[in-house]
Amino acid sequence: MSKIICNSVEFVLRTEIKSMIPGEAPVLNDYIEWNKINAIEKPVYQSSVKQNDAGPANEETVTVKIRHTGTDTIIKMLIDYVSYYFVLRMSTDEKTFYVGNLEYPCQIEYTSDKIFDTYTFKAVSPA
Repeated sequence: MSKIICNSVEFVLRTEIKSMIPGEAPVLNDYIEWNKINAIEKPVYQSSVKQNDAGPANEETVTVKIRHTGTDTIIKMLIDYVSYYFVLRMSTDEKTFYVGNLEYPCQIEYTSDKIFDTYTFKAVSPA
């Protein structure tokens, strides 16, 4: 399944979450706020269940494209120097949902062509 969602994706680091219960909004640590990624195109969310040797796995992928010289340099700094794990907050016209969790956070990859950066967040959890 693939669907286009709103023009923004927000993130926090996994270590910035105090607690997270399925179906409820995460409780963030004191003084922590969601960070917005300023997408230049609508982000794309994909979800699929794949069969592995260990059993079925739910793979969620979010792709976000931003300007290379944009204000989202915090993510570049984080992934250039240290490997971090993320939880995303996303909204459709109907609801807000989260990609990744404390046990199975999103990992990130990015590509750049010096004009645009493309972030790909991927979370894999048991189905």
